[in-house]
Amino acid sequence: MEAIGHLDEGNSVVVCAPTGSGKTVIAEYAVELAIRRGQRCFYTTPLKALSNQKLHDLQKKYGADAAGLLTGDISINRDAPIVVMTTEVFRNMLYGTSFGDKNRNLHKVAFVILDECHYMNDTERGTVWEESIIYSPPEIQLVALSATVANASDLTEWIDQTHGPTNLVHSGFRPVPLRFYYFGHEKLFPLLNQGPMPGLNPQLKNIFGGKQKFGKKGGNRGARMQDIPDPRHVVAELQKRDMLPAIYFLFSRRGCEEAMRKARGANLITDAERAELKIAVKELVTGNPNLESHPHLPYLFEGLSVHHAGMLPSWKGVVEKLFQRGLIKVVFATETLAAGINMPARTTIISAISKRSDDGHRPLTASEFLQMSGRAGRRGMDEVGHVVVLHHPFEAVENAGKVAVAPPDPLTSRFTPSYGMVLNLLQRHTLEEAKDLIERSFGQFTINKELEPWFVQKMEWELELERLKKPMCPGELGDLPLYRKRLESHRIKEKQYKQMERGLKQDKTAVADGGAEEAFSAMRGEIKKHLSDAYAMPCHNCPVQKPCGGQDERIRSLQAKLKDLNRRIQRGLGRNWILFESLANVLRLQGYLNGDVPTKLGEMAAAIRGTNELFLCEVGLSKEVYKDLTPSEFAAVLTAIISDESRLETTAKIKVNPAVDMALARIQKIAKRVFRLQREFDIDIPVAYSPVLSGLTQMWANGATWDEMREATDYDEGDVVRCLRRTVDICRQFLRAPNAPQDLIELCTNTELLLARDEVQEAF
Repeated sequence: MEAIGHLDEGNSVVVCAPTGSGKTVIAEYAVELAIRRGQRCFYTTPLKALSNQKLHDLQKKYGADAAGLLTGDISINRDAPIVVMTTEVFRNMLYGTSFGDKNRNLHKVAFVILDECHYMNDTERGTVWEESIIYSPPEIQLVALSATVANASDLTEWIDQTHGPTNLVHSGFRPVPLRFYYFGHEKLFPLLNQGPMPGLNPQLKNIFGGKQKFGKKGGNRGARMQDIPDPRHVVAELQKRDMLPAIYFLFSRRGCEEAMRKARGANLITDAERAELKIAVKELVTGNPNLESHPHLPYLFEGLSVHHAGMLPSWKGVVEKLFQRGLIKVVFATETLAAGINMPARTTIISAISKRSDDGHRPLTASEFLQMSGRAGRRGMDEVGHVVVLHHPFEAVENAGKVAVAPPDPLTSRFTPSYGMVLNLLQRHTLEEAKDLIERSFGQFTINKELEPWFVQKMEWELELERLKKPMCPGELGDLPLYRKRLESHRIKEKQYKQMERGLKQDKTAVADGGAEEAFSAMRGEIKKHLSDAYAMPCHNCPVQKPCGGQDERIRSLQAKLKDLNRRIQRGLGRNWILFESLANVLRLQGYLNGDVPTKLGEMAAAIRGTNELFLCEVGLSKEVYKDLTPSEFAAVLTAIISDESRLETTAKIKVNPAVDMALARIQKIAKRVFRLQREFDIDIPVAYSPVLSGLTQMWANGATWDEMREATDYDEGDVVRCLRRTVDICRQFLRAPNAPQDLIELCTNTELLLARDEVQEAF
């Protein structure tokens, strides 16, 4: 009701509340307001799967014509009163390149809902949310929905300053409260004590002790690993306590598969549910041969399944639908499900409180734990949700208690200028306007807050410096530094005179020379002059000479400190702008900018989205790369330039043909040239390409079946589909980019037709 009041007043809102607390109602109210007023509403989500689900919900409520969907390649009712899209699509619409004129895109749009706004924390995609807020016209009301974060007030203050009047609506209340447990030794224990101060159940420390250490050679590892709970025992205990359905979180795909196999044999579903399950599975997989023979089908009929990014998207859709209907009792999933579509459960099981990352093994963050635990408890179905942390022999039980009660992590800015951002901004803004937009990022806002103590210190030092510059002289104004300099010159000259005098005493020949005596006489006169000049100054014998000297030293010290502080402040204030200017300089050198205006090449590059738009365009514009390639060969090349494949322990088995190899050699030269150019301008944007999956793409483009693709590689099916879809996406970007060469357009048109079929074609 509080949030609805702010929307009625014409303000934007940031709603920060736990999962399941009803944030969606506020979004639905914004939709209602727009429809009643004859206006429009955009509903943005972080994932295509969420967009698809939201479209289905809105069409069910308002009718098929009232809600539309807009993605990079699919447009359904784009002029409908309600349009669902990913946040990237909305950001691109604001730039007005990929989706036509910005004014047409935003015609009559009154509200934009930014669902799952805490995705701003995402390392790769977080900048999209910031850009969307910065570039949204101020007349549009924003509805930012977020899970609990530590600095929601900072986010609200930033949107208020950047976009327009914004109110924070914050609640820590969960309609379905959570209970926390610890499972070990085949038993379930309360994780937290029941007192006024939440903390670890003291009984657990007595039972499980501290973290167990490996022996010097890992000799006791096998014995200790036996203490890890067996998934079958965990599932059986939860079934006995009526705590199913459950999501069982693990941190590797292989771990999910192994846990599902180990859990077999538990009788989780009734005969009636099994009969309903058979009908439902038949409906969902009929007509799709890739699903009818799926190796996980037998597990479904035991109420078990797996959900992770390596699975076929179509199979994940089957799992999601069956779980939502209550026909699957346990899903073994990686943490990506925690931030994915709506799949709440009665219980969530967290298999460990640490995980492997790019930086090595590390503890779970509070937000990661909150995302997973937040899946527990179905509103309207459960009175309480259960969170079960599993015992691990190499993790201290105390850490489980700490992370369960830890406050949420703050949002941090991921805003980073890119080549695409430079070109898009300069297409519609002057350089000064672009600078203003860049400096309005959440990152700059937080930097400015961090710099506040430095500004206070700077002000204090400047005031002190102003005060110290008032002279202490009792009479005529003196110049103490000059006075000391003259005395120092006198001392140096006198020292030189004495050294010359000693030298002359040792060299009788020089004494006989009349010129030496003349030089001595001149030096004596110079020494007397330095001394008389110093003695004639007001500072000589001045009673405040000593405190004045201290004041002078303090002035010099403050000036040096202020110089260093100003340098640090400027570096902090202009970090993003410095990068923006460096990117613009590279684009000027490469012909994408003429001064501050994008050229025809720049207009083409502005429509491309990727990690490094300059590299992608340099490849796309190089006829030497693709002039003699067939569409299937070109598809293999596109896969190489969009691939950041790092799972190198698996193999593709299929190699590309010689023509593609030659094209890849030319791409390598382009990559080296772009890398060297970036290094000259201190730009650290990856220039990455990988041909690991190019052979598979060529095979698919040549008409291979999905079964043949399975046989050709050890890569997970989901990874292959994702790679092929990204290849289709970059192909469509080149195809639709303004001013793209005609032969490139024709090649992309034919390539897209070969790739976008069967599992690769996205269904909405």
